[in-house]
Amino acid sequence: MNLKKMVRVAITAAASFALIASGSVSAQAANQPNLTLSSTTNINSWDPASADIGHGIVFYQGVYDNLILRSPNGTFRPNLATKWTVNANSTEVVLDLRRGVTFSDGSKFDAAVAKKNLDHFVAGRGPQSTTMAGAKIDVVNPNRIKITLATPNPEIIYYLATTNSFMASSNAVGTTGIRTTPVGSGPYLLDSSTVPGSQVVFTPNPRYWDKSKIKFKKITMRIMPDVTARLNAIMSGQIDVALLDVRTAEPAEARGLKLTEYNVDWAGLFLFDRNGRINKAMGDVRVRQAIIHAIDRPALLKAVQRGYGALTNQIFGVNSGAYVKSLDNMYKYDPAKAKALLSSAGYPNGFTLVMPAIPDPTTRAALGDYLGAVGIKVDWDNVPASDYRDAFLSGKYAAASFQLFQGTAWVNFNLAVAPNGARNLLKSTNGLINNALKNVLANPSRANINLQMSAVNREIVKQAWFVPFYRLPALLFTSKGINVTAQVENAVPYLYNYSPSGK
Repeated sequence: MNLKKMVRVAITAAASFALIASGSVSAQAANQPNLTLSSTTNINSWDPASADIGHGIVFYQGVYDNLILRSPNGTFRPNLATKWTVNANSTEVVLDLRRGVTFSDGSKFDAAVAKKNLDHFVAGRGPQSTTMAGAKIDVVNPNRIKITLATPNPEIIYYLATTNSFMASSNAVGTTGIRTTPVGSGPYLLDSSTVPGSQVVFTPNPRYWDKSKIKFKKITMRIMPDVTARLNAIMSGQIDVALLDVRTAEPAEARGLKLTEYNVDWAGLFLFDRNGRINKAMGDVRVRQAIIHAIDRPALLKAVQRGYGALTNQIFGVNSGAYVKSLDNMYKYDPAKAKALLSSAGYPNGFTLVMPAIPDPTTRAALGDYLGAVGIKVDWDNVPASDYRDAFLSGKYAAASFQLFQGTAWVNFNLAVAPNGARNLLKSTNGLINNALKNVLANPSRANINLQMSAVNREIVKQAWFVPFYRLPALLFTSKGINVTAQVENAVPYLYNYSPSGK
């Protein structure tokens, strides 16, 4: 087998969930099997405005519907919106809405409810709210809405099909109760056997409008940030699905578990503090470049990933439209050059860099050694593995290790590079980035987006905004009773992508 590397995302925070009684199970679901997933992360609110990409989105897909569905291959299809049109400059979307949909509290879905949800999303502070900042939503008639964007967004359908349009009951939108008690129109309901911080349990929604989407009589999502725990659980039959790494994949394969392998993420350091607000040294590009030269990425790839993966210096993926092949070899491992850069920046004796402690001990030890060898003392701030994502996103660190998916050029830019990007925590920017953004908004054609984002890619590599180590595939193992299809440009398959195999 061609084993590659793990998707290792050690994330999240404990949440406190109020529980919902599942009601009666539909006759269709009564004879269906159960599905038990493991999740490396948890969520801290059921408010749909808090939805994020990656691992967390699967939770929301259990209890909420969004307006548009994103198929495994990235194409879009109707859901609560039956059709939609986007104008030529990507500033206006008109959506026709499905009739006859009922929320779990018995209330009805219509254009007024859709507007209330979207207004709440736009006004909120969720991780993806900036993708629709300033948008205005109008009710055209009871079954049609119009979204007018403040600035063009060529990927607006992508956002509506992922995080931006999960619909909750009008009675729940904007209330404090929705943070702990989801009230949606999704295929499942949150069951009373849910244990906050440990497992989330879904049972079929008897009111659901599309019975074909209810494929299991119960879905349990067990929160398991530790990869060894996931391996043991799937080997012993306690769970059906586990995201593993190159060190745990071999025994899973030997047991006869099914492997789904797909490419999504890059892994490395985010050097957030490009203006030296938290750590003055990090505001000097020479210091950031020194950090890249100090790290032996080929050795790290071998030690952590057993050689499986592709070395890179850029966060834009090969198929993104902004990829520049020559950038992958721009920085070499060169401790002498790293020391010279630090000296020229005024740090001949190095400095101390505080980062949240990476859950993987091999990566943590290696980075500490590499940076320490050139004079950068890493002060690891210990945080529980389950809290790592929140620590990473807190904005209190000048730098931190993480992995992030590689989407289209515009999606990737808006997530990690744009001044208001959800992963640009300290809102860094410069003239070239601002001009590229302005040029795309003036001409949001795919060709111009790729042109502008290629220039941005060159700039952020030159300015050392990130220290990518490598691109890595995910290794997802499932039991024989479960079929799954990978989801393009997402760390894990969507909940919709699982089905019983009949075995």
